[in-house]
Parts: sequence; structure tokens; C-alpha cells
Amino acid sequence: MTKILIMDSEVSLHDEVMSRLVTEGYEVISAEDSTVGVQYAIRHQPDLIVCDVTLPPLDGFSVLLEIRANPVTMGIPFIFLTTVPPEKDKYPRLPVDTVHYLTKPFTDGEFLQAIYTRLEKKVAQERDYQQEIMQLEQALVQEHEKRLVKTKLTAMFAHDFRGSITVILSSNGLLRDYADRMDASRRQILLNRVDAAAQQLIQMLDEMLLLARIESGNLDFKPQMLNVGELLQVIVEEFQAIYSESYHILFENYFPGIMNADPRLLRQIATNLLSNAIKYSPHESEVRVTLHEYEKQLILTVQDHGIGIPEADQIRLFRDFERATNVGTIQGTGLGLAIVKQAVDFHGGSIHLQSKVDTGTTITVKIPIHQR
Repeated sequence: MTKILIMDSEVSLHDEVMSRLVTEGYEVISAEDSTVGVQYAIRHQPDLIVCDVTLPPLDGFSVLLEIRANPVTMGIPFIFLTTVPPEKDKYPRLPVDTVHYLTKPFTDGEFLQAIYTRLEKKVAQERDYQQEIMQLEQALVQEHEKRLVKTKLTAMFAHDFRGSITVILSSNGLLRDYADRMDASRRQILLNRVDAAAQQLIQMLDEMLLLARIESGNLDFKPQMLNVGELLQVIVEEFQAIYSESYHILFENYFPGIMNADPRLLRQIATNLLSNAIKYSPHESEVRVTLHEYEKQLILTVQDHGIGIPEADQIRLFRDFERATNVGTIQGTGLGLAIVKQAVDFHGGSIHLQSKVDTGTTITVKIPIHQR
């Protein structure tokens, strides 16, 4: 039941107001002086205080300041009963936005409407407050999730770093201790692995920096004239050097020309698409990379025969941290395709995905060919 505290020394009005409020179903507490009224406010925690401005021994404004100064009662709304509303600048310390003035004499309808309005305003304020709390809680959850994501990213990068470093240390150990027992081709394979693993470490560092720039909005676009086919050939050979015993990585280049593009972002496109194709494909399967030109566009296609992507997942995979629902225990951050999409967007291009579960995935990137 809504509880209202009445502070008024005018007996006839006091009794009339109490009677009317009780009839309307409110619980009413009364006080005929300000000292008792403040004590009742602290003790009973009313939903609303109705107070006469001239209430002895202190006036109603002192009562209001007492109420606002106490953390227990500071949020209780006020209605002042007065014969003449005070001047706005007479009591500059009063939180007038939380006070309603009702001028005597008033009708029952005016009085009840004032009561209803103040109680409704209190409900609205509490609702707004709860909404703010929920928003803050959501913000904290999101910040917590961001921290979890960053922790996951750190763990994923650490895992990939460790893998590349293991390749380098193991290959170097073989060359150091067993080089005299190897033929030239075998030694060259190991040297290529060291080079490729080191290049992948650089690529991972670049990706971490790229993510930081994306998050801060400082990712820049630095196109230059380059031979895209040669760049893709180098990238494919790096992957072949590491995965030649596990995957058949093929590269077909039908674009011998040059174009204006950002080599760093093109590397991000190619390495992320190749990494995904290998990661989600069975051993000994084929990954095919094709480069050609069509209608003044560079067409890069990466095709695998892996687990495929469910149709319902395909539309969201170009957003940050999104992964297909069928990846199982295969590790990943869900950032690869999002990075590809942003790199393609910088070039004014487009990306298309075709996939079927248990059959494979083909991703096609189209970039307009610009000549300086």
C-alpha cells in the first residue's frame, strides 16, 4: 500500500486531507510539527511527503533540506502546501525540480491529482534509474566480454606463435645436428620452413597491429603499383613450405599484370583465406588458389574440400568473432573473414561465399583494377 506522510499544523485541513487519502486507499501517517515529521519520515519511509510550508517549529523548507540531507530519505518526493508559492530565487539551495507546490485553498480533485502526479513521477524516476542500472550492468558485461575476447585472442595468438616457433626451432635443430646426413633438397625444405614460419610470425604481428588499428579507427589505406601474382605466389609458397606434407596447395595465376593495391591488406586477405581453408580441411586434401581478371576486376578464389559452412551461418561470418556452428573443437578467433571483409572494402571490392556442409567452401574476392 502506498504510504503518505502528512505534515500540517492546520487541524481542520489536516483531518480533511487524511480522510480523503484514506478513502482513496492510501496509508496515511500524520505529524503536526516539523521535528516529529522528520523523525517519522526516517522511521516509516513514506512514498510521498505532503508538508505545509509554514509548519512549526521550523518551516517546511528546513524540513525538505533535512529530508534531502539524509541518505535514507533523500529520494522521497515532496508536495508543499502554501498560500503563496515562494519566489524562485528565495531558496536557491532547494532541489525545486523534485518539489510540487499546491496553493491553498484547493479542491479534492486538485489535491488528488497532485498526489497522483508526484507518485507517477516517482515511479517514472525509479524506472529510469533501473534502466540506467541495467544499461550500466550491460556495459560492464560487454566490457567483461571484451576482456574475455581479448584474453582469448591473446591465447590464440600465443598458440599460433608457439606453433611457428616450434617449427623454427625443430627445423634449426635438424639442420644443426643432422645436416651432414641430408641431401641438398631436404636441407632446402627445412630452410624454407624456417623462412615461412618466420614470415608467419611477422604476419601474426601485423594482424595484431591491424586489429588494434581497426579497434581505434586508425586503419589506413596505402595502395601502390604491384604485381599481385608475384605477391600471391610468395604467400602460397610460404604455406606450401609448412604444409606440403599435409595438404596439396595449388596456385593458378592468370593475372600477369600489375595494379594499384595495398600489399599489406592483400596479404591479410590471402593469408586469412588460406589459413581458414587449411584449418577446416582434412589432411591430404586439396586447397586451390586462383587469380585472374574479369571485367576490369581482379578475381581471387580460394577453394577447399573441408567441413563446409551451414547455410544459416554464412550471412554472419564476416562479422567480428563469428564462427560457424559446426567447427567443433577446431580453434579459431572468428576474426579472419571479418579482417578479409574490411581489407576488401578498403579496395572498393566485394567478397562472395559458396559453401556446402561436408563438401567444401569457395570464397571469391573481387577487387576493381585501378591503374595509377
